[in-house]
Amino acid sequence: MKFKDSVPVISTSDVRSTVDYYSNVLGFKEHFIFGEPPVYAGVQRDGVLLYITHDPRMAEVLKNSDLHPDIFLWVEDVDAAFAEHRKRGAKIIEDVSDRPWDARQYEVEDPNGYRLKIAEPIDERG
Repeated sequence: MKFKDSVPVISTSDVRSTVDYYSNVLGFKEHFIFGEPPVYAGVQRDGVLLYITHDPRMAEVLKNSDLHPDIFLWVEDVDAAFAEHRKRGAKIIEDVSDRPWDARQYEVEDPNGYRLKIAEPIDERG
């Protein structure tokens, strides 16, 4: 037995608008959408999968408490990803820079308050 993968799950009060944001701003593609109105969905990009769930109560708690759960995503060519996200109008929380934990990283915030830390290992940049 071994674990193979993990998929972060994003809580929202509006699954469709969250899927649209991840598609139009962050460059993911809709993988599936379930329900009418939608209650669960998946988006993917380059093998990275994120799930989105209709959970208005959790979404409200996050918003009212000013909480910002992290999702950490490893990429290749973090500078190109940063330029793409900036061009598409993503809410940039931290600009791209080298971090002491061997990562070149930046941070964006989605409409639900989740913070995506997008990074590339410095030692793999050659």
